[in-house]
Amino acid sequence: MDKKSNSPHPAWALAHKKQGTELRCINSKYYLYEYKTVYDPVRKKAKKISGKLLGSITEKDGFTPSATRLASNYKSEKVAYPILVKEYGVVQLIHQRFSLYREKLEHFFPNHWKELLAIAYCRFVYRCPLKSIPFRLDSSFLPEVLQLPSFNEKTSSGVLNQIGKMKEPLQDYMKSFIKKGEFVLMDGTNIFSSSNQIDLVKQGFNHSYNFDGQVNLLYIYSATQRMPVYYRLLPGNIRDVKSFKNTLLEAGIKQSVIIADKGFYSQSNIDLLLSEKLSFILPLKRDNQLINYQAIENNTFKEKGNYFEFEKRFIWHQSTSVGELNLHLILDDSLRVKEEKDYLSRINNNPEEYSLEKYHERKNRFGTIAFLSNNIDTAKDAYETYKGRLYIETLFDSMKTVLEADHTYMQNEDTLQGWMFINHLCLQWYQEIYLELKDKEMLKRLSVNDYIQYLTDIKKVKINNQWHYNEFTLATKKLCDKLNIFI
Repeated sequence: MDKKSNSPHPAWALAHKKQGTELRCINSKYYLYEYKTVYDPVRKKAKKISGKLLGSITEKDGFTPSATRLASNYKSEKVAYPILVKEYGVVQLIHQRFSLYREKLEHFFPNHWKELLAIAYCRFVYRCPLKSIPFRLDSSFLPEVLQLPSFNEKTSSGVLNQIGKMKEPLQDYMKSFIKKGEFVLMDGTNIFSSSNQIDLVKQGFNHSYNFDGQVNLLYIYSATQRMPVYYRLLPGNIRDVKSFKNTLLEAGIKQSVIIADKGFYSQSNIDLLLSEKLSFILPLKRDNQLINYQAIENNTFKEKGNYFEFEKRFIWHQSTSVGELNLHLILDDSLRVKEEKDYLSRINNNPEEYSLEKYHERKNRFGTIAFLSNNIDTAKDAYETYKGRLYIETLFDSMKTVLEADHTYMQNEDTLQGWMFINHLCLQWYQEIYLELKDKEMLKRLSVNDYIQYLTDIKKVKINNQWHYNEFTLATKKLCDKLNIFI
């Protein structure tokens, strides 16, 4: 008996009794039931009506919900102890590993940083559209960490619209990642849109020969940090050199290299790049008349001993001058063997398009790459800088395939700007994980998506009004230990 309350029940059992519930002691065991009072018109007074079993209570374990109640997904405002399960692994990743981004968001967007984190989290983990964000947040522990009130689709689009109008904070956030004097690379891609309400959406050219409405996206990538640091949206029909120069001016960058694809080369584009005083590396198509394969054909390409090591491969090279530019011809023997094998197999499988005669015409080009450059004297520097473009290609591939951001359904330019900023945050997070997996030589057996999915297996469960870790696999535990994620 509880002496203070004059109740026949002990204090540890009474602690779980709330309004609308009653305790029952059956065979020396305690159970919690729901009940309600209704007015009895016959007796003209209130009477109690007992309801269903809520669960059992012991002094050691406290309240344990009834299995029947859990199975029926019973929900009642009168029940003090609902069972909740929420994703926690990625939340912890954001809290620990991405703290720099969180702090910068809080600094530049003091009134919206929580909402930005929440929307970016949903895009990063689930690649979901705006309409699915409330549902995803309901199953995440992030609102608990941020003490974030619930918001619906309109709230999400409203936040993006406001962020899209904040040009200066957006630029300041991106500029904060650019270090003075560092080396940056530039490249562009296109984002498709069917909106007729956004001025940026124009019909434009792209390599897939899709002439639908699109927006051009220019990205600046830090070769030093191996991270995306700045982007700019341009009309879909603008693809000239001037846009590169203006983007660099907007970002406040003086030291940069424009890295283009093989379709960019033309004398007019070179003249524009030189007139704007921009450094560049332009790869050439293998049939370009500027390239001389004579030394490879004569087997004298390696006589001068010009080679360097790159990623455990030896790269041979020769450089010549083309006016005020340098033309670097690179030979990668490992790539040459691979391309030769591939071509010969095509002769057997597709003799209509491939033949031994064509093989002999092209064999001296296998394993080669040639590019024009200015302000970069050595073939080694030019080649390593050009290979940095692979990170940008990985970046664009992540944006278009992983984040599914190769198209947009936004109908307002400010909202589009806000939406692209969310994608930029996700790309930064994605690249953080990608580089860690690459540096630890884990990419062959674990992709970034695998990494994220492992973490989503870590959840928190609310039992007896307290949060506890849910069970997760040993593989997930080992991954967290190897990547220094404290769980």
